[in-house]
Amino acid sequence: MKKNNYEEMSKRIMELAGGPDNIRKASHCFTRLRLDLHELERCDTEGMKKVEGVKGCVVNSGQVQVIIGKEVEDLFKIFTAMLNPAPEEESGGAKEEKLVNKILNGIAGIFIPVFPALAASGLLKGILLALNFGGVVDPAGNTYTMLMMFSDAVFYFLPVLLAFSSAKVFGCKPTLAAVLACILLHPTYTAMTEAGSIFGLTVPVVSYSSTVFPIIVGVFILSLIEKGCRRVIPKSFSGLFTPLICIVVTAPVMLVVVGPVVNALSNVVGNAVIGLYDKTGAFGGAIFGAVYPFMVFTGLHHAVVPVELQSLAANGYDPLLALCAAANAAVGGAALMVAIDSRNREFKGLSLSSGITALIGTTEPALYGVLGILKRPFIGAAAGGAAGSAFMAALRIYASGIGPVPGAGAALFLGEKFVWYLIGIVLSVAVAMAVTHFVRFEDVKLEGQK
Repeated sequence: MKKNNYEEMSKRIMELAGGPDNIRKASHCFTRLRLDLHELERCDTEGMKKVEGVKGCVVNSGQVQVIIGKEVEDLFKIFTAMLNPAPEEESGGAKEEKLVNKILNGIAGIFIPVFPALAASGLLKGILLALNFGGVVDPAGNTYTMLMMFSDAVFYFLPVLLAFSSAKVFGCKPTLAAVLACILLHPTYTAMTEAGSIFGLTVPVVSYSSTVFPIIVGVFILSLIEKGCRRVIPKSFSGLFTPLICIVVTAPVMLVVVGPVVNALSNVVGNAVIGLYDKTGAFGGAIFGAVYPFMVFTGLHHAVVPVELQSLAANGYDPLLALCAAANAAVGGAALMVAIDSRNREFKGLSLSSGITALIGTTEPALYGVLGILKRPFIGAAAGGAAGSAFMAALRIYASGIGPVPGAGAALFLGEKFVWYLIGIVLSVAVAMAVTHFVRFEDVKLEGQK
C-alpha cells in the first residue's frame, strides 16, 4: 500500500474516531491500531469498518481496535505523525483508563515487541530440529552447534529484551532496565554456587536466564525509584545521580527479595498450569480450543504468551502452543468452507486467501474479514478448535519453542508425536469445515442483489 493511501486511511480513521482531539492515546500490536478515546460515544465504529484498507473494528474494554493487518506498523507511523498533539500526551481532562484495559495494554506492550525475536528463534530451532530429524545434519557438528546457540540466545537473554520493552510500558529509561537484567545474568552471579551477600543481606542463588516475571516486576520497581529521584533531585544533578541511585538501590532489592520471591511464584504458576493441563486433559483442551478464536478476536490472546514463556523456562516445553495451533487451524477451516459455500465471487477470494493465511499462522484476516462479518462460521471455528485441541491435549503434544502456528511453526513439534500433531490439525480443519457447512450462514450479497 502506498504512502498516500495510509494518509487517506489515517484521515478517515481520525475523523470517525471523533477527531484528533478525541484521541487520548494511540498504539498498535501486530495487526491492530489501538485507540484510547476521551469520549467513546463520538466514535463511529461501523463507519471504521467501511474505510478502504480496514478489515474490521471492535471495542474491547473501552478501547477501539481498528484491524489493519500486517501493514499496521507503516500506517501507525503516518497516523501518529498526523496527530497534533502527539497521542501519548494526555490532557488534564482525560478519563482514567480502565484497569482491565491497562493490564491488557501493558501485557501487549511488553510482549509484542519481543515476539518477532522469539518467533525467529523458535523457527530457527524448528528448522534445525527438522534437519536433525531427517538426518541431513550432524548434531555434533560445529555449524549445527553454533546455529543452535543462535536460537537459544534469545531465550537465555530474554530478561534483557523484556526489560527494554517493560521500561517503555512503565515509563523509565530502557537502558537502565537493560542494565538491571544484565546484572541478573552477569557471569559473576551466575557462577555462584552458594548464597552471597550485599550490605550484610543474603543474596540467594537463583537462575534468571529465560525467566519472564522477575525482570518485569523489577523494572516496575525501577520505574518508581527513577520517577521518585527525578521529583526530589534538582535537574542539574539528576542526569548523573538518578541512574546511579536507580541501579544501586534496585539491583540489591531485586537480588535479595524481589527476584527470588517472584521467581518462586512464577514457578508455582508454571507448575499450576502444567498440573491443570494434566488433570483436565482432553476436556481442558477442548475448552481452550473453543474459546481461543474469541480470545484472538478480542485481543485477550496476548495474556497466553507469558504463560507459554514461563513454561518454556521452567519445563523446557510449551503445552499450549499445540492447542493454539488447533484453534488457528479451525479458523482457517471455517474460512475455507465459506469460500466453498459463498456465491459472492469477490468474497470467495477473500475467504480463500484469509483461510490459507490462518493455516500458516495469522488468523486476524479470517476472523475480522470473514467470520466477524458472517458470525455463524464462528460456531464452526469453535467446534473445530475444541476437537483438535482436545486431541492435542489427550496425546500431550508439546512444542519446543514459540512461533506462528499451525503451518509456519510446525517444525517446533518435530519428534515422535509429529504425525499426531498433523492429524490434530487436519481434524480441526475438517470439523470446522463440516460444522460451518452444517450451520449455514447468510451470504454476503452480490453487487446489485437485494
